[in-house]
Amino acid sequence: MHSSESAAQLSFAQRIKNHIKHSMLKAKRGGAWFSLDRREKSILYLCVRLQLKFESLDLLRSLASILKKLEERGESVYACIQKGMKLAWSFSEFAVSCGNEAAKGWRNDLTYAIFLGRMSSPRGAFRF
Repeated sequence: MHSSESAAQLSFAQRIKNHIKHSMLKAKRGGAWFSLDRREKSILYLCVRLQLKFESLDLLRSLASILKKLEERGESVYACIQKGMKLAWSFSEFAVSCGNEAAKGWRNDLTYAIFLGRMSSPRGAFRF
């Protein structure tokens, strides 16, 4: 009976690792990965690389918290940048047409685009 429990435990651990790997890849592609602090990234890396059984309730709670944060920020960060870039181009074109040639620099200013994207979201800004 002990060996079947061990096989089930490995299966559970492998499913968690696969979910973490998938979430990490999705977060990196979407840009949400960079909103995590070093400690949170380290926890995810260690969970994937070490032979863990995921029996600790504290570890599971930490993982759930980090993965929830990634999910909340994932697609919204990318959408924010896209929307912000469109607005930055529009505002730049208008300012240039009014005689402000320096406004051409707004088109490639990522910080400005993120700001515009956040401020144009339904809630007004993200919770970072």
